[in-house]
Amino acid sequence: VDGASVVAVMGCCLSKQTTDTSQNVARNASQREIAWKTTGIVGLRDARLTSLPAKIFSADVAPKCRNVDASNNKIASLPPSIGTLVNLQRLTLTVNALATLPDELAQCVNLRVLVLDRNAISRVPDCVLASLTKLQTLSLAHNKLAAMPSVASLAKLEKLSVAGNALTSLPDGAGRCVSLEELDAGDNPIDVIDASLGALTRLRVLNMERTRVSAVPPEVFEGCVSLVTMSLHGCPLIDADAIEETSGFKAYAARVRDKHGKKIHGGAMVGSRGLDDGVDRATAGRNIAPHR
Repeated sequence: VDGASVVAVMGCCLSKQTTDTSQNVARNASQREIAWKTTGIVGLRDARLTSLPAKIFSADVAPKCRNVDASNNKIASLPPSIGTLVNLQRLTLTVNALATLPDELAQCVNLRVLVLDRNAISRVPDCVLASLTKLQTLSLAHNKLAAMPSVASLAKLEKLSVAGNALTSLPDGAGRCVSLEELDAGDNPIDVIDASLGALTRLRVLNMERTRVSAVPPEVFEGCVSLVTMSLHGCPLIDADAIEETSGFKAYAARVRDKHGKKIHGGAMVGSRGLDDGVDRATAGRNIAPHR
């Protein structure tokens, strides 16, 4: 067989391989889209995406989408067509390159979970949080937020995380999130814990680590009757003695003991510092003592 024939044969082989690969890609894409429509789940983690696939927003797919997870990509923006996902309940876009959010996200009124940690978000439109009144989890940790719109309309919100931003105050209206159970605002230059948080009778966890707060309002200790985990570690302006003298602290300390009571009575290790009440002290032994 001469060289030309060999080249011709190889060319045919390469063409066939290319055709087969293209067909496989098309077949896989088709199967993926069928799965999206059947399950309502769009899983695109670690897919090297710079944008969400347009097919998600098509007339036959968009109404079926319930859960979109495109974490660990390089998505820099969300298109206005995100607003077509009117039945979306969970949107997870952690570890991407988002800098802002489109106003059209406000049209996703059925969202229950919105997780956008570790992006570069510096702005959240007011209309978005005002419209997403069914949110139960909102996580914007480790972004570039220097300000937040009001969260007062989020009466169903149970978990809120804005840790690791550049906020100088807690989100306005947080004290009106009557269902809130966990609030994480650590690693921000926040200097005041709002007394309005005392209205949150379901609040169990309050994290203000490595902030600039110097006190806890008595309204928080007295009103947050479910609070059992509070962390003020790494807050250089906190006066432990003043915290202990704050009205309501003793009731909070008693709840911490009760929370861990079963573990202690069961023989669990407590450690030389006793139970952690969330406050740094010069003398370790002054933390809440274990049950005797």
